[in-house]
Amino acid sequence: MRALSLAEIADMTHGRAHGSGAADNVVIDSRQARKGSLFFALPGERVDGHQFVGDVLALGGFAVVREGTYHQPGVVEVADPLQALQDLAQAYLAKYPVPVVAVTGSNGKTSTKDMIAQVLRSRYAVHATEGNKNNEIGVPVTVLGLEEHHEVLVVEMGMRGLGQIRRLTEICPPNLGVITNIGPVHLELLGGISNVAQAKGELLEAMDERGIAVLNGDDPTVRGQARSFPGRIIYYGLDAANQLVAKGIRLDSEGRPSCTVTYEGDEVTLSLAVPGVHNVWNACAALAVGVLFDVGLSQGAQALEKLTLSAMRLEVRRSPQGVVVVDDSYNASPASMKGALDTLAHMYCSGERVAILGTMLELGEIAEEAHFEVGRHAAECAQRLVFIGEYASVMQEGAGRGEVYSSVEDFLANMPEFGDGDLVLVKASRGLHFERIAEQLLKGGV
Repeated sequence: MRALSLAEIADMTHGRAHGSGAADNVVIDSRQARKGSLFFALPGERVDGHQFVGDVLALGGFAVVREGTYHQPGVVEVADPLQALQDLAQAYLAKYPVPVVAVTGSNGKTSTKDMIAQVLRSRYAVHATEGNKNNEIGVPVTVLGLEEHHEVLVVEMGMRGLGQIRRLTEICPPNLGVITNIGPVHLELLGGISNVAQAKGELLEAMDERGIAVLNGDDPTVRGQARSFPGRIIYYGLDAANQLVAKGIRLDSEGRPSCTVTYEGDEVTLSLAVPGVHNVWNACAALAVGVLFDVGLSQGAQALEKLTLSAMRLEVRRSPQGVVVVDDSYNASPASMKGALDTLAHMYCSGERVAILGTMLELGEIAEEAHFEVGRHAAECAQRLVFIGEYASVMQEGAGRGEVYSSVEDFLANMPEFGDGDLVLVKASRGLHFERIAEQLLKGGV
């Protein structure tokens, strides 16, 4: 963050400053504070950030706190620290504007965001969302991480309900919006796929005729969302009707895809270092954003060849016993489950293909049907099936076979044996913490 005086911070947050000085970085975790840090004392699930204000001040930092909580130098009093964080980010970006690329979608947001940043970094100084910090806290913190040398901001925007992406676009107005796909996620909160589409569509609503949308043209719901968009649209995907088209997809023995990508008469061969056929769509989105920023297809493809994605996203590792573990435990939805299973089916395997699958959360009324279909698809992609959690028996029914465990703890306590050359996919919603299974497999057992 560019240095801001305490008086400027108070003005931007509609607060009242005590003392003077300047802050040059923002933290929401007091353990990350140092001299010059601006600490937002946010209430958490277990502790309230106000408990640690004294620690930050003692380090030579500053703090934004609730009204009336502190009356000492280095403090800005506000009505609501979270609102103040968002207001500060919005005002900061308005004061120091850079082009903003915003990414949302039901699946693939984080990988696509990482790929876009990788492509743009071949020509620009890029600041991007770390990991998946894509919510009402993560987005403003990302904005406030912009430094003077940055030329482009790539930000991921997530949601769990209507109006949330709209709020994020107020904090961080996009110049270019990317929608990866629209699928059945957070249905317990949103109630149906039409509401998911509406929620994702809030990104397009935030842009006028000067805005640009990069959209998955293979997704009919995404195309439907774009009908009223007044700006420029670039569609990407496998269908020849798109402007940027991938064709001839091939997977190598480790599930890494390669293909040919064309755009406006230009053609390039793309080879990814990460497994998963679904990453072709993510890469196409990144290449489309790149050409809009004058990064040619060839330059963008070269940048993507070097990219490795975040941990627990189709991460392939081998145990000392020779078991190949495909760790995709970061999260799960019906679409991402199918994509991971398809990748498993195409990877080289000298032993058994094994799918260890767990519950997909927040699917609402479609939960049973979705888990049944995942089980059925799993039976087509793996020889050995393990289902864990609330819907394990439903997945088993869909597959017509498979082992069932009630929980991760149950599986770990009764962990079956896996042999040299076995290829094991581990995938479930983040809340089940399937990374514990991957870790145990990589250690060689319990």
